[in-house]
Amino acid sequence: MNDTLIQDSLKVAYQAIGKSAENPHLTNWWMWIAISEFLIIAFILLKEKLRGKKTAQQKFKNDALKQEVDFNNIINSSFNSMGLYNELKVKCHPDKFATDAVKNAIAENIFQEITKNKTNARRLIELKEEAKQKLNINF
Repeated sequence: MNDTLIQDSLKVAYQAIGKSAENPHLTNWWMWIAISEFLIIAFILLKEKLRGKKTAQQKFKNDALKQEVDFNNIINSSFNSMGLYNELKVKCHPDKFATDAVKNAIAENIFQEITKNKTNARRLIELKEEAKQKLNINF
């Protein structure tokens, strides 16, 4: 049943194409309907894609606005972090603890954190306290 229905549909389509080819003044309305449907679908997909980008940007903005901003840390980091970073990288360098394997491993971890947070004054102060406790460094 389905095979005959498909064959009949194909036969009708071929006849319609043949008639439109024979008479160029005959408008093939099905072609124009298909083209207009394609354009409508393309427009909807493009619109959804652009809306998705705005949503991601808006989500990022909303998430950023929800976070608490510590302006004191920003100002302090701008003016004081490089000096504190330079002091800590010299005093906590793992090569200073080459003879003690335990302190060397601790110094390696602290030094990596110092390098990651070289512009974050609050975290550098925390690392300075950690270095005082764990490595017995006097500042």
